[in-house]
Amino acid sequence: MPAKCLLALLTGFALAHGSVQAAPAMWKVSDGDSAVWLFGSVHMLPPDANWRTPYFDKVMAKADRIYFETDISPESQMAITARTFELGFNKDGRLLSEVIGPDLTERLRDAASDYGQPMAMLLTMRPWMAATTLSLGAITEMNYDPMLGVETVVSGELPGDRRGYLETVDQQLDFLAGGGDAEQIAMLEATLDTLGEMESDLNAMVASWLAGEPEDLGEIFLTQTGGYDQATLERLIDTRNHDWVGQIETMLANNENNLLIVGAAHLAGEVSVVRLLEDAGYTSERVQ
Repeated sequence: MPAKCLLALLTGFALAHGSVQAAPAMWKVSDGDSAVWLFGSVHMLPPDANWRTPYFDKVMAKADRIYFETDISPESQMAITARTFELGFNKDGRLLSEVIGPDLTERLRDAASDYGQPMAMLLTMRPWMAATTLSLGAITEMNYDPMLGVETVVSGELPGDRRGYLETVDQQLDFLAGGGDAEQIAMLEATLDTLGEMESDLNAMVASWLAGEPEDLGEIFLTQTGGYDQATLERLIDTRNHDWVGQIETMLANNENNLLIVGAAHLAGEVSVVRLLEDAGYTSERVQ
């Protein structure tokens, strides 16, 4: 899953029927005779995160299909693992230290010690993979669990014919691994810069998510990823948002009524999926 935007961590708000409840944000986007619902998710959550609402369950029950970013089912794990090894580890004989230089290597060594990651393993990785591995290690230590993430929970409740995917596993991994060394080194350096604040930022992002405050979550996300190369951020967020909008337009043209569950950071900011659909002339309504 795409780095912090996939780890992204992602009081009260009026529901469409008039009641008030703190809950993760959801929008309804329509073209008059069909609609899609957009729900911002967090991919890893602590055990005490109570995010589910009756309104979410109602939308999920009546949707034609539920779309996720990509297939994370146990059946797909072998393909994900194989592709990750292909893209995430050096094949030219170089160690990561040769790519990132001595100063960043020393910082990586300190972080590896702090978060229990084997330095020998990290040295075999490309910079993006080392950054992702460190982030996941730090988040796991904070008692955040991918098995409790929205996608894992919801996907496990659905038969295969009700699941849809916006991207393939190859596409998702290519968004992370597609940049050159300079982009990936910037990602690793930004990760090392923010590891110390990750726990407080993560907790704040989840609190904003649960409270239905996506713009606050987006601001924290931008702080966490502020050191990324601009091309990386555009590839991870903007490019994907535009692609999803094209797919949503096709769904609406075909009169499909679907629920889309995507990382909450994709539904905040000037280039959010919701904003792009509004700019394209569709009607949007915040329903949770």
